[in-house]
Amino acid sequence: MDRGSNGFPAVTVDSMRITSPRARHPAAITRARQLSNALAAALALLLPLATVGCSSAAQQRNPPDAAPPSAVQSTGDSQTAATKALVATFYDRVLIKVDPDAIDEYVGPTYRQHNPTVADGPDDFRRLVTNLKTSAPNRHNTVQRVIAQGDLVLLHTRSQNKPGPDVALTDIFRVTDGKVSEHWDTIQPAPATTASGNDMFATLSQPQPGDNQSATSTASTESLVRNYFTELNQNRDLTAIDRYVSSSIDEHDPVLATGSAALRSAYATRFAEAPQSSASSALFITEGDLAAVRYHYRSNAPDRGKAVTEIFRVRDGKIVERWTVSQPVPPQSANPNTMF
Repeated sequence: MDRGSNGFPAVTVDSMRITSPRARHPAAITRARQLSNALAAALALLLPLATVGCSSAAQQRNPPDAAPPSAVQSTGDSQTAATKALVATFYDRVLIKVDPDAIDEYVGPTYRQHNPTVADGPDDFRRLVTNLKTSAPNRHNTVQRVIAQGDLVLLHTRSQNKPGPDVALTDIFRVTDGKVSEHWDTIQPAPATTASGNDMFATLSQPQPGDNQSATSTASTESLVRNYFTELNQNRDLTAIDRYVSSSIDEHDPVLATGSAALRSAYATRFAEAPQSSASSALFITEGDLAAVRYHYRSNAPDRGKAVTEIFRVRDGKIVERWTVSQPVPPQSANPNTMF
């Protein structure tokens, strides 16, 4: 059976099949340089931003020109708020406005990289950003949501580079002593159509971000999502979906229909077809009613697997919306850190 990029079965939508296709090695250093030199071309494919509409239902529910949420508003403590503001400014200057000269201001000298195509340290990152100016001059990134907790900040971004497809990105940055010190990312091209009719980016659940709303406790959101993730992925307990997920959940995973029944069916199929599958190296970030978990999914022990980021919105004690981004783990890496 064909598998979606998240390990779930692929589904046919509008007669279109939606599918997606760490290691050190003695030659890894040479290969890393080759990968780095070709990075601009790769990013032109993986970091593009063109509006290729979803289904007509998606276009109605997710207007392409809708303004992104005011994502940088912090609900955490003052230190978390300062970290969130620093990363948001860094991301805007370096990766949206493509200013490599700003790297020295924000990035520490021991910058640790988990993107498999980029070496550790600020120098290779600077070369990547410099190359973006010429390799993808029409690229435009729109930050959809930002989640910060402690020293970690996650940005969920829509990237466009006409006439290519949209690309979904999640970037996680760690801040140490006022400098960006570590980076993980997950990159997935967005399909033209989805099983739910929802794109991979919009916020559909109510209230909309920025509306007057009672604050949702970060602690209660984190506890709920951690329990859900553990009970479902480690304990393989499908009833966790019944306990923690709204039956009418708004779904943005491109291979799943909306509603908890489709999610439950997908996990039941995964557990039956991949009884040795695992979800490990989980990294959680929670703020207010949003929680993200990035982890290593493998269908079995020999499988290199995928990096998967799931983002959840929690309202009234239930997960009401879910976004995903997943990326296959490559056989070699330009750095020794793995993607996790």
